[in-house]
Amino acid sequence: MARLLERDAELASLAGAVEDAVAGRGSLVLVAGEAGIGKTSLLRAVRAGLREGVAFASGACEQLSVPVPLAAVRELVEAAGGDDPLAGAAAATGDRLALARSVLNVVAARAPVLAVIEDAHWADPLTFDLLRMFARRIEEVGVVIVVTYRDDEVGANPALRLLLGDLASSPAVHRIVLRALSEAAVQELAAGTGLDRARLMGATGGNPFLVVEAIAAGGRLPASVRDAALARAGRLSLAARQVVDVAAVVGQRVESALLASLVGDCSDQVDEALARGVLVADGLTLGFRHELIRDALEQCISPPRRAELHARVFAALVESAQPAGAAHARLAHHAELGGLADAAARYAILAAAEAERVGALREAYLQADRALRLGHELDSADRFELLLQSARTANFGNEQLDDAAGAARRAVALADELAEPGRRGRALMVLAATLWSLERVVEARTAAEQAIGAFAPAGDLALLAWAHATLLRLDATSFDPESVIDKAPEALELAERANLAEARIDVTISLGLARGQRGDREALQTLTRALDAARTGGFRIRVVRAYVNLMTVAVVQRDHARVDQIAAEALPLLQSWAVSALPIMSLRAFRARSLLDRGRWDEALSIVGARQRWWQGEYAVACSIEGLINARRGDPGAADLLQRAWADFGGLVGAEAARHGMLRLALVESAWLRDDLGAALAELRAAGESDAVPRFARSGGELALWGSRLGVELVAPEGAPAAVLLELEGDWRRAIDAWRELEAPYEAALAALPGDDRAAREALATLQRLGATAAARAFARERAISGARPARGPRRSTLAHPVGLTRREQELLEALATGASNAQIAQTLHLSERTVAHHVSAILHKLGAHDRHAAIEQARRAGLLSGSARTPKRISGW
Repeated sequence: MARLLERDAELASLAGAVEDAVAGRGSLVLVAGEAGIGKTSLLRAVRAGLREGVAFASGACEQLSVPVPLAAVRELVEAAGGDDPLAGAAAATGDRLALARSVLNVVAARAPVLAVIEDAHWADPLTFDLLRMFARRIEEVGVVIVVTYRDDEVGANPALRLLLGDLASSPAVHRIVLRALSEAAVQELAAGTGLDRARLMGATGGNPFLVVEAIAAGGRLPASVRDAALARAGRLSLAARQVVDVAAVVGQRVESALLASLVGDCSDQVDEALARGVLVADGLTLGFRHELIRDALEQCISPPRRAELHARVFAALVESAQPAGAAHARLAHHAELGGLADAAARYAILAAAEAERVGALREAYLQADRALRLGHELDSADRFELLLQSARTANFGNEQLDDAAGAARRAVALADELAEPGRRGRALMVLAATLWSLERVVEARTAAEQAIGAFAPAGDLALLAWAHATLLRLDATSFDPESVIDKAPEALELAERANLAEARIDVTISLGLARGQRGDREALQTLTRALDAARTGGFRIRVVRAYVNLMTVAVVQRDHARVDQIAAEALPLLQSWAVSALPIMSLRAFRARSLLDRGRWDEALSIVGARQRWWQGEYAVACSIEGLINARRGDPGAADLLQRAWADFGGLVGAEAARHGMLRLALVESAWLRDDLGAALAELRAAGESDAVPRFARSGGELALWGSRLGVELVAPEGAPAAVLLELEGDWRRAIDAWRELEAPYEAALAALPGDDRAAREALATLQRLGATAAARAFARERAISGARPARGPRRSTLAHPVGLTRREQELLEALATGASNAQIAQTLHLSERTVAHHVSAILHKLGAHDRHAAIEQARRAGLLSGSARTPKRISGW
């Protein structure tokens, strides 16, 4: 039964990866398949065939109620001769990139090496973070890391699903998917047994484990995987079965000494289990031939007997285990299943602290929840701290946000029972954070204000400074930027008096965001200084916040070069730090908005297409972007998308922020595009009456513009972009130029609505290049209503031109290439200098050039200049 059939290609692929590692070029190999498909057997065959000099190390994930953080990676490092990676400085500081490097360096010290992590479908998110980072460096070292997982259980582990998506395009990652055996292979395995091939194939589906177990059972076809797993164990003697039952409760891997401490001398019974193929040995460690066998054996033990065995395993581990994080998590697991509630709570508290220390927030939350659930003897102070830990880790780990808020509220109530204002203030700070994550910003602001009230009498400057910083953070993102500008000096003074550099940086970030939302051009410099200070001080949370708010303000001010720079710098850094998904979603959402502004609509859609996995606020931004693009293109479903987004998000909270403004303005434009004047005016009125739209520089300016187009006079806020003000003043020529300087082709086209026939034709050409067919129709409609001569749209020659130049613009481009000035061109072509200047501006815009020299160079590279351009016949005397 040891033969591997129909696995030659997979064996060759793994052997090739090992040979590459011998040459110094590593890789990450993902081996997927259902339970029993032969993943472990494949790796055993590869290990058996390793050439001399190639090392082997492995670790396995366990099916525990709460995973041990980095369990398989720690086991792998131990097998490679290294120390526990979570005991080092990298884990203590939360530097996951440094942690990944240290682990990879330990394993690479034995290169060439084949390193295996089995059963990743049970792994914790921290393990996946490290695998993601391994993939970036793996080609630099002589290491092959093979990760096995059940592909039919990916859906139950969202972190694994996300990892697989992230690694999809990595050149260092290879995938092997194991398929069921063919009928011919099943026949070969069953040769000489007298079993009916068709019945065997029908009963097993070609699953190698089931096929082999059915043959070993003498032809009794299994009714289920569990039956097949139990059939092999059923051939053991009673004494051997009792030993393997105890081993099944311990876990997939069992130290021989631990098993002996539980059942006494069992060497004969272990030998029998090894001979029957139930157990396998790896040095002094025993394991089950397949996890299916272990799981089936444990589930067959009666509940009272199983609880008794878990209690015995707990007692034995207490006697033998070192007081380390991994042991604490296992002890809590066995104690709970053994009915030892208080002991389970005690070790869960230790495991939660260890998990939070190393950044395994999901596991910290689950262990804290276990301690709260089982710790009936906890005193009020310990219960309070656990409630805060549960709320804090659930919130930052994106786990059960409603439960996080509930735990924080319970902590506030407990602090009130204890009559301790300091504890009440701390709980209110955590509550504010959890409510903000749930977009319940009004409640969050109330909690932050109450925290200030709780801390003020106690005179604790540090906590009071942080409470003020929290309130300003909420005001800057969801309430009134002007109030942040007014209150920031007091908060900065408090942080200074408390000697809290991090709080001072946090307040500065809020101040920079508020100023940016009000249109202050210096805001980006303020935020950049805060970012530099946060990086110097090692304040990672502030670094993340500074990047997100830099991106926000850069988009507000349409500083697209800065947007691209922030995205290129921040996204890889934040991913390497394995921060929560929210800031990364925010960065991507606002970069998509920048691409929309620049007319790069398909690129924007490619980003927001993943919105189903986004949080509510960023989901609304994504819907705004997609709905707006589709509305401009004439998609009949665009209005419904925007309306659904508003129904899901707009009325959720009692205060509106910049994201609400974006969605409100999209609803106004969508109605205007489809010529629904009543709906457009209603949406405009609602936007004007909202708390947020008029007081933010960008949304307030755009609101005034839409009012102007709809015949409603509105005042643009102070700090509105110059292009908006020019358009409102009726200076359409300068408005078009100002929009073009901001790389805003769509807005420049709409600014030409009151313009002359030439400007209208150019606007329609721009809209058609963007694919904005609905906008082009609306443009023509509004021109006709206003009494302007209907624009013909671009000529065929213009549409056919590679960059959309008109014949006149091409003529001027040829002249520019000779070095002629605007005055010379005007004299020769009998045009005014102002007309020539407008043509030159249009040429620069269409070529994406910042000056005429760059335009000529780009035109030459694109082959847009004729041979006569160097010596024009119509212009002389140069």
